[in-house]
Amino acid sequence: MKKIAVLQIDSVVGDVQANLSKIDNLLGTVNDPEVRLAVFCEYGLTGYCTDLTEVADTVPGNHSAGLEELAKEHNIWICGGTAELAGGKIANTSLMVSPGGLEAKYRKVHPFGSERGEILAGEELVTVDTELGKVGMTICYDFMFPEYVRALALAGAEIILNSTFWFSGPVDGALGWEPECVLSMARTRAMENSVYVAMACRTGQETAPWGDVIRGFGHSSIVSPVGKTIARTGLSEAVITAPVETSVTGNWKKYANHLDSRRPEMYRSILDI
Repeated sequence: MKKIAVLQIDSVVGDVQANLSKIDNLLGTVNDPEVRLAVFCEYGLTGYCTDLTEVADTVPGNHSAGLEELAKEHNIWICGGTAELAGGKIANTSLMVSPGGLEAKYRKVHPFGSERGEILAGEELVTVDTELGKVGMTICYDFMFPEYVRALALAGAEIILNSTFWFSGPVDGALGWEPECVLSMARTRAMENSVYVAMACRTGQETAPWGDVIRGFGHSSIVSPVGKTIARTGLSEAVITAPVETSVTGNWKKYANHLDSRRPEMYRSILDI
């Protein structure tokens, strides 16, 4: 039985090599040949609140090469976030590598907050055929748009990855999300699309450019196609794993095939607004 892993890390801001070492160390604790894909958080290689122009890298480049080396060493697929240098601009990008090399990159389609106008937004859906099945790639705020995740499911994705930095802040917690909010969102996106969801959240804290301390609240999770949380963690750096069984999806669809039950002719005029 093949499994998926989520690596929850506290990224060292601005230090790519330190973050590659964290990923290496966590992968070394897995010790389970059935785990065939591991995902880590948004900007996991670089940190979020830093001068991204100083740490960004082209793709392919040193960042992707570092992940490729780990994928080969641990014989596993790896997906996670970095800052991509693209034509003089910065993109919030997730990389997908296999033991054989770089397989895909995905640029965040829905910039959040100050990212708007500052980063190069993605313009395409990305799905990747992996050992576990077809995987759809998303980053953080993308998950707030159910039609986007639905589009990945309609494109054949059986597993949706979300590399993210859901945060609370400033330090009094007055702003930001709460863990239960995004845990519920992961369950909902899984259930409404009959897909597995693996949400890799950042833990630890960073100081935002405007001076507030924002806390990555962790609580990464893996959810089955019926909306059941089958693995989750708390605030510490950790690895969680769970089996991915495509038969679960097929059996569930006998009872509740949400995609086939849609009536797009009823929604089309609304969605075109």
